[in-house]
Amino acid sequence: MNPLAAVAAVLPVSPRETLDLANFPDISGFPRGAITEIIGPESSGRTTLANSLLAAATARGETCSIIDTSDSFDPVSAAQSGAVLSQLIWIRCGGNVEHAFKAADLILHAGGFGVVVLDLARIGERAANRIPISYWYRFRRSIDNTPTVLALVEKNALARSCAALMLDLKRDAAHWRGASGFELFRGIGIGVTPRKPAGRGRASINVSVHLSR
Repeated sequence: MNPLAAVAAVLPVSPRETLDLANFPDISGFPRGAITEIIGPESSGRTTLANSLLAAATARGETCSIIDTSDSFDPVSAAQSGAVLSQLIWIRCGGNVEHAFKAADLILHAGGFGVVVLDLARIGERAANRIPISYWYRFRRSIDNTPTVLALVEKNALARSCAALMLDLKRDAAHWRGASGFELFRGIGIGVTPRKPAGRGRASINVSVHLSR
């Protein structure tokens, strides 16, 4: 028996269940059995949100995976966000978008994952435009009625109609503290606008920097 399928058997599979984030209480839950798009430019908080999603799932004892298309994942930052690295499968793709999609396809069809993050944030526009739309339909069908959250981290929306939730992130402001000329960076404000489904208001979130001693 597939051990990952065995994990899936003990997880709730209601298609209406969502995964909530303790660090982001103003954001409604991420729908299981569906695609979520996390979009935004550099330094918009998209990585912070993805790490918090992995932290929420691994804290529940779920096995997760991040498909790192451009080898940009930082396990130290993820661990500081609360992600349990021993429950996280990290797949590095060396900038090869085709390999990333093949890996995502294998992971999603294996089953048993609480969250799968497909990081496409640093791929070029040409590579993004060459992604077949059939992939999004295939991915959506493969996780339908399962406990898996497929989160796409992107600069611009790619899955579009195949996504159940689309969050548009922008950095509102950087927070500094200290005397003039000696300020230290203490965090950023993130604006999160749900583009899909419509009707939910914009949320403002402050993310603080925790300095180790």
